[in-house]
Amino acid sequence: MKVYPAEFNVVFLCNLFGTIVSVPVCLIAEPNLSSWILRPRIAVAAVIYSGFISSIISVVMTWGLHLKGPVYIAIFKPLAIAIAASMSALFLGDALHLGSVIGAVVISLGFYAVIWGKAKEEVILVNDDQSPLLQSCKVENM
Repeated sequence: MKVYPAEFNVVFLCNLFGTIVSVPVCLIAEPNLSSWILRPRIAVAAVIYSGFISSIISVVMTWGLHLKGPVYIAIFKPLAIAIAASMSALFLGDALHLGSVIGAVVISLGFYAVIWGKAKEEVILVNDDQSPLLQSCKVENM
């Protein structure tokens, strides 16, 4: 994103090439073309809604990549799983199992540990021009 900071163009090209790659795979997996026809109106609405939401998510993630870097984007993926499990329990009435709760807690703790570490790293980088790894490797003159 530092070389080409146009988020919408990057997202469009990423989705376009993802579509180009997935079309032959889908046609090989399901060669019967009549199964690809969406008959009920709700199925068409679901596909359009899913495409719209995934496009918005791609734009937000690319924007975050432009602002903060790849670490922040990568740590949000596991957190999305925990959020989806809690939302399905809250809105759909799905059962929450003990493993799901423990996993969500571990994922959340890891998320906050990474955020805390990145905040500390940014404070160190602002105070000193060296990276944190180079600070611990200073060689003393004999």
